[in-house]
Amino acid sequence: MIAISTAHRAARNQASIDLANVGGASTIKLYSEQGGALLAVRTLAQPCGTITAEGRIQLMPAATNDLVGATGTPTWAEWCNGAGVAIAGGAVTDEAGAGPFKLAGTGTMIIYEGGVVTLASPSLLG
Repeated sequence: MIAISTAHRAARNQASIDLANVGGASTIKLYSEQGGALLAVRTLAQPCGTITAEGRIQLMPAATNDLVGATGTPTWAEWCNGAGVAIAGGAVTDEAGAGPFKLAGTGTMIIYEGGVVTLASPSLLG
């Protein structure tokens, strides 16, 4: 593995944010598993994020909440651009987990149809 500078990481991650903003507001889609059932979509702000002092991506949720479409336990998420094309994917965990997508307030990780998707830590470790 090659080590990169903070400036390099920030530039690379800014390109990811720019890509995500193509076509409108980007989203995070939550699935029961990789390639599984779509449970919920969380729309992000426009632009969808900022770069932290460490050069990492801090995703910003839209002001309006999205409702969960189906009850289930999300274990996989895709970050999609405004045209709905997946640009990154990763594990969904609770707030204590190691996944890049962390859900808040779900000790059991179950989300319920009609509920609201709240991301505990919407930053990506890019």
